[in-house]
Amino acid sequence: MRLARSEMDTHWSIDLGTTNTLIAKWAGTHAATVPLEELVDYEPAWQTPLIPTVIFFQEGGRALIGRQALSAREIMHGADLSSLGPLAKSFKKTLARASQQAVAQVGPETISARECATVFLRELLATTAEYERARTDPHRTRVQRLISTLRWWRKEGQVTHLTMTVPVESYEPYRAELVSISKKLGVRDIRTIDEPVAAALGYGLDLTEEKHLLVVDFGGGTLDLAVVRTHPASVERQTRGPGSHRATLLAARGLIYGGETIDEWIADFGCEKLRAHQGMLRPVLLAQAEAIKKDLSNKASVADSSYFLLQGGGRIDITRKEFLDLLEHKGLYKTLETLTEATLDDCAREMNPAQLDAVLLVGGSTLLPGVRDLFERIFGAQRVHYWEPFEAVVKGAAIYGAGFSVDQIVHHDYAIRVYNDNLQRPEYERLVKRGTSYPTPNPFEVRYYSVAEGQALFRLPVCEVGYAGQMTLPWSRRMNGNEYWLPTGAEESECVVTLNEGDALKLNPAGAGPQTRLRIDFTIDENRFLVATIHDLLKQKDLRTEDRVVKLR
Repeated sequence: MRLARSEMDTHWSIDLGTTNTLIAKWAGTHAATVPLEELVDYEPAWQTPLIPTVIFFQEGGRALIGRQALSAREIMHGADLSSLGPLAKSFKKTLARASQQAVAQVGPETISARECATVFLRELLATTAEYERARTDPHRTRVQRLISTLRWWRKEGQVTHLTMTVPVESYEPYRAELVSISKKLGVRDIRTIDEPVAAALGYGLDLTEEKHLLVVDFGGGTLDLAVVRTHPASVERQTRGPGSHRATLLAARGLIYGGETIDEWIADFGCEKLRAHQGMLRPVLLAQAEAIKKDLSNKASVADSSYFLLQGGGRIDITRKEFLDLLEHKGLYKTLETLTEATLDDCAREMNPAQLDAVLLVGGSTLLPGVRDLFERIFGAQRVHYWEPFEAVVKGAAIYGAGFSVDQIVHHDYAIRVYNDNLQRPEYERLVKRGTSYPTPNPFEVRYYSVAEGQALFRLPVCEVGYAGQMTLPWSRRMNGNEYWLPTGAEESECVVTLNEGDALKLNPAGAGPQTRLRIDFTIDENRFLVATIHDLLKQKDLRTEDRVVKLR
């Protein structure tokens, strides 16, 4: 179990969302969301200080983020919103799979998702550092504030201990991008935690008792579900703060499916009512879809309809009933139910649904009509909680950063890419199954490999295999006891990320024919690294000993 860090440290957390971002800190006894007034838009129903995950790039290298960026967006009125421009939204999605892809443009210069994330976090951390200095010394002069800013650029007195949240179904390269960017910005101690696990910690429940929690985190870009078991601390340790408590992640599932998906549906619905120019006007409708979604999801609203406002004064109405029918027709509730069943099935050996103590709803999309009703119907209203839809994740991340220990699992399958001689094409041999707890026994998996006659080099390409929106993949077991998957071209591009093409291991002597030559012992260490010991059966010696191959997700 990880011990709590020094109480002298200030532990910060960031929930970088597709649509909105929050920042919080551990205040010694509890986690509190930080309201950066110049950046936030307060959510009207809950008054949560949300920072829109938006950047507006100006000439000369300056950038505005959050509410300031949305205000600057007015400059773009009438622009072609479907093409790249100085406003960058939803860059988190692109950062997850193609960080070098351009998501914004100023003049002839394009700006990648990685650069957007770096600028956004740089401005956010700078504003946070200034907020903290102003809070501790509100009577500083303008010159003193300038000196403080210069110190920040010299990496003095900035945010140094940070925990960031990641979606369950994100790949390891996304987590690595966040860590790399944070370190470049001067963060000395950077940790990551899965968003639904953070939500379980941040929901305000009594975690000193053993509980089984189902977290439904339905945000702007992702739908994540997780089952978390909390463990009570011993009596003598219960007063030591978060470092004395522990939680175990039993199962987790995720989809790239969120509030922006609903916005697309609403925009498409509006296009269907247009007689002409659907392609031209769709970006305009999409820009208004989120506001319509909020109007029709707000139970306190007396209006029974909302509308798109077209250029020239025309409008397209959408009633609340049409909105509800749209959600039903597009399969929103079926998707939620199917993913819930799959997540509970994944941990069926550990517990059954009757043992769930609470179902925690997190994320703005859980406020969509019918979502809470669905989970209350499945689990009973007394077990469904929804009082922390926006802040639970970032608060839980701050609690984790302050020392709450979490035993986690591997979220994706990991496979070795091999060549199928009969089919004359690559396939994947599963090595690590999603849901595996780590650290594992050493070894937890042993594999034997043959080499061809004359083969002098051996590579071990390890790939991360996600579901990409599917509930499962058709792994098939063969006579050797291993499982294999032969994807289609589209499945391979969507589901597979190659983490390591494999360092070339020189064989001396070269292969002498179709015989088993190498034995590889695999384990996963406490830092989530896949570790391999490679033994040459011919020479009866280890070629690699406890070699860290790749970091798993």
